[in-house]
Amino acid sequence: MKSEDIPRVRIAVIGNADVGKSALTVRYLTGRFIGEYRSNTDLLYNKTISLDAGLTEVEIVDVYAGNEDDFPMEQVLWADACMVIYNITERASFEYATKCLGEIKALQNGPSAYLIGNKADLDHLREVPEKEGAALSAAHAIGFCEVSVAEYTPILPKAFEKLIIDSRARPQKQNRKFSVSKMIGTLIGGSGYGSSRNLAINQGTVVPCHKGELHKTRVLKRRQGFMATSSL
Repeated sequence: MKSEDIPRVRIAVIGNADVGKSALTVRYLTGRFIGEYRSNTDLLYNKTISLDAGLTEVEIVDVYAGNEDDFPMEQVLWADACMVIYNITERASFEYATKCLGEIKALQNGPSAYLIGNKADLDHLREVPEKEGAALSAAHAIGFCEVSVAEYTPILPKAFEKLIIDSRARPQKQNRKFSVSKMIGTLIGGSGYGSSRNLAINQGTVVPCHKGELHKTRVLKRRQGFMATSSL
Protein backbone atom coordinates (compact mmCIF):
# COMPACT_ATOMS: atom_id res chain seq x y z
CA MET A 1 0.00 0.00 0.00
CA LYS A 2 1.30 3.44 -0.87
CA SER A 3 1.75 5.84 2.02
CA GLU A 4 -0.74 8.27 0.49
CA ASP A 5 -3.38 5.52 0.50
CA ILE A 6 -3.14 4.91 4.26
CA PRO A 7 -6.04 6.58 6.11
CA ARG A 8 -5.03 9.25 8.61
CA VAL A 9 -6.58 10.02 11.99
CA ARG A 10 -5.68 13.19 13.88
CA ILE A 11 -6.04 13.31 17.66
CA ALA A 12 -5.73 16.36 19.94
CA VAL A 13 -4.74 15.58 23.54
CA ILE A 14 -6.07 18.41 25.69
CA GLY A 15 -6.23 19.28 29.37
CA ASN A 16 -4.76 21.56 32.04
CA ALA A 17 -1.01 21.83 32.58
CA ASP A 18 0.53 19.02 34.63
CA VAL A 19 -2.27 16.51 34.08
CA GLY A 20 0.19 14.24 32.27
CA LYS A 21 -0.70 14.82 28.60
CA SER A 22 2.85 14.40 27.30
CA ALA A 23 3.58 11.38 29.49
CA LEU A 24 0.29 9.80 28.43
CA THR A 25 0.98 10.38 24.73
CA VAL A 26 4.49 8.93 24.94
CA ARG A 27 3.27 5.99 27.03
CA TYR A 28 0.81 5.15 24.25
CA LEU A 29 3.35 5.60 21.46
CA THR A 30 6.26 3.73 23.02
CA GLY A 31 4.99 1.85 26.06
CA ARG A 32 7.49 3.76 28.20
CA PHE A 33 7.09 6.36 30.92
CA ILE A 34 9.13 9.55 30.84
CA GLY A 35 8.10 11.88 33.61
CA GLU A 36 9.70 15.24 32.84
CA TYR A 37 9.15 17.49 29.82
CA ARG A 38 10.03 21.03 28.85
CA SER A 39 7.65 22.60 26.37
CA ASN A 40 6.08 25.98 25.66
CA THR A 41 4.24 25.05 22.49
CA ASP A 42 2.17 22.23 21.02
CA LEU A 43 3.99 19.00 20.13
CA LEU A 44 3.23 16.68 17.24
CA TYR A 45 3.80 12.93 17.20
CA ASN A 46 3.19 10.54 14.33
CA LYS A 47 2.70 6.78 14.33
CA THR A 48 1.57 4.25 11.73
CA ILE A 49 -0.32 1.44 13.44
CA SER A 50 -1.82 -1.85 12.33
CA LEU A 51 -5.45 -2.56 13.25
CA ASP A 52 -7.86 -5.25 12.10
CA ALA A 53 -9.13 -2.74 9.53
CA GLY A 54 -5.60 -2.23 8.19
CA LEU A 55 -2.88 0.36 8.54
CA THR A 56 -3.72 3.81 9.94
CA GLU A 57 -1.48 6.84 10.18
CA VAL A 58 -2.08 8.57 13.50
CA GLU A 59 -1.07 12.18 14.18
CA ILE A 60 -1.31 13.23 17.82
CA VAL A 61 -1.08 16.83 18.97
CA ASP A 62 -0.12 17.32 22.60
CA VAL A 63 -1.75 20.72 23.14
CA TYR A 64 0.21 23.22 25.20
CA ALA A 65 -1.85 24.51 28.13
CA GLY A 66 -0.49 28.05 28.15
CA ASN A 67 -3.65 29.80 29.32
CA GLU A 68 -5.71 27.31 31.26
CA ASP A 69 -8.87 29.37 30.76
CA ASP A 70 -8.68 29.12 26.97
CA PHE A 71 -10.28 26.42 24.85
CA PRO A 72 -7.90 25.24 22.06
CA MET A 73 -10.37 25.83 19.24
CA GLU A 74 -7.90 25.63 16.34
CA GLN A 75 -6.46 22.34 17.49
CA VAL A 76 -9.91 20.84 18.11
CA LEU A 77 -11.17 21.92 14.68
CA TRP A 78 -8.11 20.28 13.14
CA ALA A 79 -8.65 17.02 15.01
CA ASP A 80 -10.81 14.04 14.11
CA ALA A 81 -10.89 13.09 17.79
CA CYS A 82 -9.97 14.57 21.19
CA MET A 83 -8.50 12.81 24.18
CA VAL A 84 -9.51 14.96 27.17
CA ILE A 85 -7.33 14.46 30.24
CA TYR A 86 -7.72 15.50 33.87
CA ASN A 87 -5.82 14.78 37.06
CA ILE A 88 -7.89 12.92 39.67
CA THR A 89 -6.01 14.79 42.43
CA GLU A 90 -6.89 18.24 41.07
CA ARG A 91 -10.49 19.40 40.97
CA ALA A 92 -9.66 22.39 38.71
CA SER A 93 -8.39 20.07 35.98
CA PHE A 94 -11.69 18.17 36.05
CA GLU A 95 -13.61 21.43 35.75
CA TYR A 96 -11.49 22.36 32.72
CA ALA A 97 -12.16 18.94 31.16
CA THR A 98 -15.87 19.51 31.73
CA LYS A 99 -15.63 22.87 29.97
CA CYS A 100 -13.73 21.36 27.03
CA LEU A 101 -16.27 18.58 26.53
CA GLY A 102 -19.06 21.14 26.56
CA GLU A 103 -17.27 23.20 23.90
CA ILE A 104 -16.66 20.12 21.75
CA LYS A 105 -20.29 19.07 22.03
CA ALA A 106 -21.43 22.53 20.91
CA LEU A 107 -19.45 22.32 17.65
CA GLN A 108 -21.25 21.35 14.48
CA ASN A 109 -19.79 18.05 13.25
CA GLY A 110 -17.26 18.26 16.05
CA PRO A 111 -14.66 15.57 16.73
CA SER A 112 -15.35 12.47 18.76
CA ALA A 113 -13.94 12.44 22.29
CA TYR A 114 -12.75 10.23 25.12
CA LEU A 115 -12.26 11.18 28.79
CA ILE A 116 -9.33 9.98 30.88
CA GLY A 117 -8.66 10.56 34.56
CA ASN A 118 -4.90 10.30 35.09
CA LYS A 119 -2.74 9.68 38.20
CA ALA A 120 -4.92 6.90 39.57
CA ASP A 121 -1.88 5.73 41.55
CA LEU A 122 -2.36 8.80 43.77
CA ASP A 123 -5.75 7.68 45.04
CA HIS A 124 -4.91 8.86 48.56
CA LEU A 125 -4.80 12.43 47.18
CA ARG A 126 -7.94 12.10 45.11
CA GLU A 127 -10.21 15.14 44.72
CA VAL A 128 -12.39 13.78 41.91
CA PRO A 129 -14.33 10.56 42.60
CA GLU A 130 -14.29 8.04 39.76
CA LYS A 131 -18.09 8.15 39.64
CA GLU A 132 -17.92 11.86 38.67
CA GLY A 133 -15.72 11.06 35.69
CA ALA A 134 -18.05 8.23 34.71
CA ALA A 135 -21.09 10.52 35.04
CA LEU A 136 -19.45 13.23 32.92
CA SER A 137 -18.57 10.78 30.16
CA ALA A 138 -22.08 9.30 30.25
CA ALA A 139 -23.58 12.77 29.88
CA HIS A 140 -21.59 13.20 26.66
CA ALA A 141 -22.00 9.57 25.52
CA ILE A 142 -18.24 9.04 25.28
CA GLY A 143 -15.73 6.53 26.62
CA PHE A 144 -14.06 6.94 30.01
CA CYS A 145 -11.35 5.31 32.09
CA GLU A 146 -8.94 6.11 34.89
CA VAL A 147 -5.27 5.31 34.40
CA SER A 148 -1.89 5.79 35.99
CA VAL A 149 0.46 6.74 33.18
CA ALA A 150 3.35 6.05 35.56
CA GLU A 151 2.30 2.39 35.50
CA TYR A 152 1.64 0.36 32.36
CA THR A 153 -2.01 -0.51 31.76
CA PRO A 154 -3.61 -2.02 28.64
CA ILE A 155 -6.59 0.30 29.12
CA LEU A 156 -4.70 3.25 27.63
CA PRO A 157 -3.91 1.81 24.17
CA LYS A 158 -7.44 0.46 24.00
CA ALA A 159 -8.79 3.97 24.63
CA PHE A 160 -6.69 5.39 21.81
CA GLU A 161 -7.65 2.55 19.49
CA LYS A 162 -11.34 3.13 20.18
CA LEU A 163 -10.94 6.78 19.18
CA ILE A 164 -9.02 5.79 16.04
CA ILE A 165 -11.55 3.16 14.97
CA ASP A 166 -14.49 5.50 15.61
CA SER A 167 -12.75 8.27 13.65
CA ARG A 168 -12.00 6.02 10.68
CA ALA A 169 -15.71 5.28 10.42
CA ARG A 170 -16.64 8.98 10.23
CA PRO A 171 -16.39 11.22 7.14
CA GLN A 172 -12.94 12.82 6.92
CA LYS A 173 -12.69 16.57 7.36
CA GLN A 174 -12.06 18.38 4.09
CA ASN A 175 -11.14 21.78 5.49
CA ARG A 176 -8.86 22.28 8.46
CA LYS A 177 -7.85 25.46 10.22
CA PHE A 178 -4.11 24.98 9.69
CA SER A 179 -1.57 22.73 8.05
CA VAL A 180 -0.06 20.28 10.50
CA SER A 181 2.39 19.14 7.83
CA LYS A 182 4.32 22.30 8.81
CA MET A 183 4.22 21.53 12.50
CA ILE A 184 7.25 20.06 14.20
CA GLY A 185 7.78 19.15 17.84
CA THR A 186 10.41 17.74 20.14
CA LEU A 187 10.03 15.23 22.92
CA ILE A 188 12.17 16.28 25.87
CA GLY A 189 13.21 13.52 28.19
CA GLY A 190 16.23 11.23 27.44
CA SER A 191 19.53 10.71 25.59
CA GLY A 192 20.19 13.11 22.76
CA TYR A 193 19.37 12.63 19.13
CA GLY A 194 20.01 15.18 16.44
CA SER A 195 17.63 14.23 13.63
CA SER A 196 14.26 12.56 13.17
CA ARG A 197 14.28 8.78 13.08
CA ASN A 198 11.74 5.99 12.72
CA LEU A 199 11.20 3.53 15.56
CA ALA A 200 9.36 0.25 15.07
CA ILE A 201 6.82 0.07 17.89
CA ASN A 202 4.28 -2.77 17.84
CA GLN A 203 4.02 -2.85 14.04
CA GLY A 204 4.00 0.92 13.93
CA THR A 205 6.38 3.81 13.42
CA VAL A 206 6.97 6.70 15.78
CA VAL A 207 8.46 9.81 14.18
CA PRO A 208 9.68 12.36 16.74
CA CYS A 209 10.02 15.80 15.15
CA HIS A 210 11.63 19.14 15.99
CA LYS A 211 9.93 21.88 17.96
CA GLY A 212 7.83 24.50 16.22
CA GLU A 213 4.63 26.53 16.05
CA LEU A 214 1.18 25.10 15.37
CA HIS A 215 -0.53 28.00 13.60
CA LYS A 216 -0.44 28.08 9.82
CA THR A 217 -0.35 31.89 9.71
CA ARG A 218 2.96 32.02 11.56
CA VAL A 219 6.38 31.62 10.06
CA LEU A 220 7.92 28.32 11.07
CA LYS A 221 10.59 28.98 13.68
CA ARG A 222 13.24 26.35 14.13
CA ARG A 223 14.82 26.51 17.54
CA GLN A 224 18.26 25.08 18.17
CA GLY A 225 19.64 23.68 21.37
CA PHE A 226 16.79 21.38 22.35
CA MET A 227 18.43 18.16 23.43
CA ALA A 228 16.40 15.10 24.34
CA THR A 229 17.48 13.73 27.70
CA SER A 230 16.16 10.21 27.17
CA SER A 231 15.68 8.10 24.06
CA LEU A 232 12.30 6.74 23.08
